[in-house]
Amino acid sequence: MGYPPLHAPVQAATPSEVKSIFLPKDGPSLRIGTSAVASEQAVHLDANLLLGHHCAVVGSTGSGKSCTVAAIVDGLLDHGIPNGHIVIFDINGEYAQSFATSTQRGKKTRPLVLGPKPGTNSGLFLPHWFMNNEEHMSLLKASEGVQAPVLQRSIADARVAGASTNLELLRLQNLLSSMGIIEGAFSNTKSGSDTTFAQLDGMTTLVNSQVGQAGACVAQWSQIKVILDSGTPQASVPNAQWKPLTAPQRDILARMFVAIRKEISAAFGALGMGSAQAAPDFDAPVYYSLQELCDFFLPNRIQMEQANDSKIAGYVATLQMRLSRLLADGRYDFITRVEKHEDPLGSYLKALMGVDPTGGNSTSGWPAASHYQAQGAAYGDGPSVTIYDLSLVANDVLENVTALLGRILFDFAVRSQPRAAHPVMLVLEEAHRFIPSRLDSIGGASRSAAIFERIAKEGRKFGLSLLLASQRPSELSETVVAQCGTVIAHRLTHEADQRLLRHATALSSRALLDQLPSLAQQHALVTGVSTGVPVAVRVRDVQNPPKSDDPKFIDIWSDAQKLAALPEHIDNVVREWQGNLP
Repeated sequence: MGYPPLHAPVQAATPSEVKSIFLPKDGPSLRIGTSAVASEQAVHLDANLLLGHHCAVVGSTGSGKSCTVAAIVDGLLDHGIPNGHIVIFDINGEYAQSFATSTQRGKKTRPLVLGPKPGTNSGLFLPHWFMNNEEHMSLLKASEGVQAPVLQRSIADARVAGASTNLELLRLQNLLSSMGIIEGAFSNTKSGSDTTFAQLDGMTTLVNSQVGQAGACVAQWSQIKVILDSGTPQASVPNAQWKPLTAPQRDILARMFVAIRKEISAAFGALGMGSAQAAPDFDAPVYYSLQELCDFFLPNRIQMEQANDSKIAGYVATLQMRLSRLLADGRYDFITRVEKHEDPLGSYLKALMGVDPTGGNSTSGWPAASHYQAQGAAYGDGPSVTIYDLSLVANDVLENVTALLGRILFDFAVRSQPRAAHPVMLVLEEAHRFIPSRLDSIGGASRSAAIFERIAKEGRKFGLSLLLASQRPSELSETVVAQCGTVIAHRLTHEADQRLLRHATALSSRALLDQLPSLAQQHALVTGVSTGVPVAVRVRDVQNPPKSDDPKFIDIWSDAQKLAALPEHIDNVVREWQGNLP
């Protein structure tokens, strides 16, 4: 097809013809705004194609991206969608005010704001036991050779213990602790007998109380009793202060402890924690204590594996240091210090999907029950909107949080039957922070980028849709941008950003992208599967937009009262910053 010749007749399009260009013919649509060249004509996008093929909203800071995201949400709310589910990762704390219960948008939805301060009180928590094998390895940077296998089995052991209220396991741990205390007394040249006597007496009492009870380790407990009843009289340790253990006593105790540890190892096997036993699913989101992993299960696994390789402890020492540092880092408390509670994964997914995680129970044990109930009291019948306010999450913690949240959503969607029974739209503000194009230190995609790339490639069929917003599309993963069926581009002045969009969009619309550097605020170019033709749009006005407007510098600087209030403002910020709030 060629261009029309000079002086060829031209006919003006009729209103119905113009409408047919900007209004999808079949299925539901959402109004994004009006045509930039025909201001009386509303521009609609095919809602199913927009959501089903992902969407990217890009543009320089201040060009109107956040308002466009709000306009898309408003366009969806024009439909009756009580079973709609929207999850927003809000890195700048912009969206809570847009969904306040006093706003029209808040009245049409069921908003739940989690955060901004990480912790169970604000609802912004993410239990560490939700992590799968890959996420554990990534968080603790476990090397493939020795550290990863040892850590995997240690976590599996901890999950076995955490999934039960196994009294046998607790008593086996106590036996190991008592033997460790006695062995510590071996090197005491001034005392030790009294400590050893007390520990042996306690071990005997504990074993006698367990022998004869039903359990998985009946045979092992009986044999431990035989060893103690035989070895303790031979050692003949007196209950005397300031008396060290003799060499024969240490020899008898050491041989006795070797035999007891052999039985304990067999008992662990009977409980599903032995080297020869099949471990539980490494990815299963079953509770375990991270502190117990550090203090007991990892050292115990190292001790077990050292029978095959005496250098194991040296290989795993750096991993133990990283785990200890993680537990000592208060920024991770909302992940590592979440207490065990009933149905943790189920209640978490319910909150994520807009369902009451407390089941209407005012005394629910869900950690953020009061936070949910305070917001849920005014809920109507609209779609759920869950806002993760991540503005106070530390930068080096952020990737682990978003990767885990994204993976949980994806796994939930994949496991749901029938497929796509409850579709979710996932909004990623400042998406280049979650899905960077750069590689990690070992040349692979970051954990967060990897999961969102998978969602971009596979999420459509499972009902998981991405809505990305970014001011630097060139810093976004090209894989994700290429999977976005609709691109809404505001003003972009950087050549690298423009170049990426030219490669990611259809050839027919590349000429349109030449307008990008000169677009006015609130204007955008829309191209992709959800619109019949690439179109320049003035995005619809939105009420209560996200809090992303520019500060009025001169007005604020001219306010003398604000200057007087500055000391108190600084004090308040510092108290919260340091965690010293009353």
